[in-house]
Amino acid sequence: MSRSQRQGARPAAYRALLAGGSASLALLSGGAATAQEAPDQGQAAVELGEVVVTGSRIARRDYASNSPLVSVTAEAIENTGQVTVEKALTQMPQFSGAMGQSTSGSSSTSLNGGQAYASLRGLGSKRTLLLLDGKRLQPSNPDGSVDLNIIPEALIGNVEVITGGASTAYGSDATAGVVNFRLKRDFSGVTVASQYGVSDYGDGESFRLSVTAGDRFADDRGRAVISLDYSMRDTALQAERDYYYRRNRELNTAIIAQGTAQFGTNRPTLAAVNDVFVGQYGTAPVLGVNGFYNGQIGFNTGDQTLFNLGGASKVMNLRDPETDNAFLNAAGTNMLWGWTRNSVQNDNERYSLFSRVDYEVAPNVDFFIQGSLTSYQSEGIFNPTLAGLAYALNVPVTNPYIGADFAKILASRPNPTADFVFWKDLDFAGPRLQSYAYDVYQFISGLSGDVGYKDWTWEAYVSVSKAQFENNQTGGVSRAAISRLLYSPIGGSEFCSGGLNPFGNHVPSAECANYVTRRTTNTNELTQRMAEVTVQGGLFTLPAGEVRFAVGADYRYNHFAFQPDSLLDQPDGTSDILGYSPLRASSGEVDTTEVYAEFLVPLLRDLPFIQELELDLGYRYSDYSSVGGVHAYKADLNWRINEPLRIRGGYNRAVRAPSVGELYSPISSATVDIGTATGANTSGDPCDIRSSFRNGPDGAKVRQLCIDLGVPSSIIDTYQFGASQVFALTGGNPQLEEETADTYSFGAVVQSTFKSPWLSNITASIDWYQIKVSEAVGTLGVGNAIRYCFNNGGNNPTYDKNNYYCSLQGRSAADGNMVAPRQPLLNLGQFNVTGVDLQFDWRLHLADIGLPDDGTLSFGSAISYLSSFEIQALPGAPTYDYAGTWGTAIEANAGQAHPEWKANSSITYSRDNWNIGLRWRHMSEMMNSARVTSPTSTTLGVDAYDVFDLNARVDAPYGTTLRFTVTNLFNEAPPQVGDVRGTYDPQNYDVLGRYYTVAVSKTF
Repeated sequence: MSRSQRQGARPAAYRALLAGGSASLALLSGGAATAQEAPDQGQAAVELGEVVVTGSRIARRDYASNSPLVSVTAEAIENTGQVTVEKALTQMPQFSGAMGQSTSGSSSTSLNGGQAYASLRGLGSKRTLLLLDGKRLQPSNPDGSVDLNIIPEALIGNVEVITGGASTAYGSDATAGVVNFRLKRDFSGVTVASQYGVSDYGDGESFRLSVTAGDRFADDRGRAVISLDYSMRDTALQAERDYYYRRNRELNTAIIAQGTAQFGTNRPTLAAVNDVFVGQYGTAPVLGVNGFYNGQIGFNTGDQTLFNLGGASKVMNLRDPETDNAFLNAAGTNMLWGWTRNSVQNDNERYSLFSRVDYEVAPNVDFFIQGSLTSYQSEGIFNPTLAGLAYALNVPVTNPYIGADFAKILASRPNPTADFVFWKDLDFAGPRLQSYAYDVYQFISGLSGDVGYKDWTWEAYVSVSKAQFENNQTGGVSRAAISRLLYSPIGGSEFCSGGLNPFGNHVPSAECANYVTRRTTNTNELTQRMAEVTVQGGLFTLPAGEVRFAVGADYRYNHFAFQPDSLLDQPDGTSDILGYSPLRASSGEVDTTEVYAEFLVPLLRDLPFIQELELDLGYRYSDYSSVGGVHAYKADLNWRINEPLRIRGGYNRAVRAPSVGELYSPISSATVDIGTATGANTSGDPCDIRSSFRNGPDGAKVRQLCIDLGVPSSIIDTYQFGASQVFALTGGNPQLEEETADTYSFGAVVQSTFKSPWLSNITASIDWYQIKVSEAVGTLGVGNAIRYCFNNGGNNPTYDKNNYYCSLQGRSAADGNMVAPRQPLLNLGQFNVTGVDLQFDWRLHLADIGLPDDGTLSFGSAISYLSSFEIQALPGAPTYDYAGTWGTAIEANAGQAHPEWKANSSITYSRDNWNIGLRWRHMSEMMNSARVTSPTSTTLGVDAYDVFDLNARVDAPYGTTLRFTVTNLFNEAPPQVGDVRGTYDPQNYDVLGRYYTVAVSKTF
């Protein structure tokens, strides 16, 4: 179904859902007219008191978490001013910025465009388990990641985040920790809420409208709630913000609309080139090496004259005016490509429906059924197809549009009749547009009740869910079609009106543009089925208290099937489309059977310095169809010394089996940024004559290794890589094994018992944690692999072409460029993350200190210190510590920022029916991660970042609430990352600028 068809079909589908919702509202209308919501969790953004714990299967009163846990209130989420929950999580110190609303379009055909993830401790979304009221959600990505867009925000009561492995309680994926969204359950009445936001630059508009209704029925034996939610978010453009640059002359992408001829090893003579440039155009002599010209030839649009670029000489005879899409580099030696429509916020339109009914079907037996449906779409718009590198064209010498000057140069080549490689910005095909449309549903139904023995209770439920994905792509160009035009002896006019003149920025007819462009569609389907039964209660009593237990068993089945467009997956294994990644059809499934047990054992009680001491033990056995049987276990300690002081800590062994996508996802290529080669850093292609590798003390060894890998010796001393990206291959690996994580934590919680009003409402905690992931499943990034091949970090001291890292790259025999370097998915070495979390919460009732004020002043702060972020790429390879650095992520969706300090603090003044608050977000400065493996690198790091947000709320009469938020109050520009000006990290910093939000809700 096309996007327009989907847009037409969805309102009809949602009218049907709304009709069903209206029927439910009619059922509920006999109840009270006043909304009854979950108790207020407090005004601070971070709650530190006793909470219903996430991370355990045992129900008990007055239990506090044994692991580092933070609870985020619904009000704190609202105060971010966003229509989705992702920013509230990303801004927490425990999280690293991940894929989300600031992820702009990409030509890579991913299965997660438009999605938003949570990356706890920077370990990636697939190691962060998301739950809804303690139960698993439908994954939206084959790697097991859950999209935050499917969370029903209107019903969120609070969000509990627990650090460290929780596989014993919840199974695979809880390696870094758990994010549990707890919903408001006992809801009575109808609440309508609406929100609108816009940036200081007049773009990036957002809107949200939700209707939530609930009530009890059947003499309080049942309760029901339904929530309908619509939200939209528009794009925001870089060009509107002065901290981005329209013409970034430090870039390295030299693919322009005028087109450029590339010669590789079949180079023209310097004499022939200068016959044209000096003899006919009157320029200074063009430079070369050994009598040959080593640069490129460009084509002026108006008069068929030529200009030189990409060589040792400055660009000469350029007669076309510079534009934002084609301009000179800083040195004046090359022409660069530009694009002014990059976005800093992607668009999103979402409809969601959530409903739940609980009913007492018999004494001590309760039934529930819960359903959710989310339908959303996002679009990514990005530059026209750049026919270069993997998308480069070939042009014959017989093309009728070749002028006399260029023909003379071509004839001087050693093989004068050979085709030549041609790079061109195919801007006449229009920008590339990828639309991502998702339909995700999940239905859960079950029973719970009393066993009839002691206080034992049981619960059993089943869940069925599915995520369907459709990816439509426009702006791609058919290689076969454009080749027919280029090889036509009459210029292609027999195929379309006017044909195609590729030499210069000539705009072909609309008929020719339509002839070469293609629309492609890819689909993906993810299915999950689950069943679980649990029994818990008290076993027997020891002198220190009752021993309690929970036992259970569950079954889980996951399947995915990906079907690419036939043009991207041709029978001979190639793709006909320039501008989008080649793809392969793929599918797979994994099923899991598990049993688990947990015991809470009180050890000591009511002794000096031991008010309470208890041990929480857990074990889970999981049998996967992919990796076989695995074991997870834990031992947590809770020691309450006295009323104000509690010590907590423990050890958890977590296991994460490779997801169905990691095992079976299709092989495809994706553009990966490797940077630009300079003598000051380790970015770019090491074989480039401008690189620090070629100009370092081992330059001779690097040169020889480049030749050994396939760079032709005839061009090795002039070789330059004319881009900052490569097309890397990646895909699933059925040979993957499970990864394991050992998590240690130790901390203390302090609750004030002072009577002084200044000190009576203080809660604080400090926790140390360590998460060590072994045999980690991940992608060996192509940028690191390229550098490691050339002994970066001591990974190839003999400069051996048979080194593993060198085996991942191939080279073209024609021009030396890298050809389809691989990013294999492997069981890598290990990740080791350690740090300390500090949390503080304080409240002061001003009347208690004698002020004539009934207001309350509250302060909350969450601070995280990262002491190590160690990565070992392969077993036995060196281990590097990236704490305090920016630039290296363990995977694409994990985040590149690893600041030593990250803090989120707020101060709020509340009085009667209104409050106003100020929040401060801080990230410490970071050095560039290139300096970890190359201490002499001068690549720039990232400055410290401080942003303030303002929020206000008024509870007006008649059940009306008004909210106002200003995010990034002082419009603080993001800090530059790396050496290229105008380059920022949208996942971790505010690239949108100041943003205003107003919201109103009404309860009936």
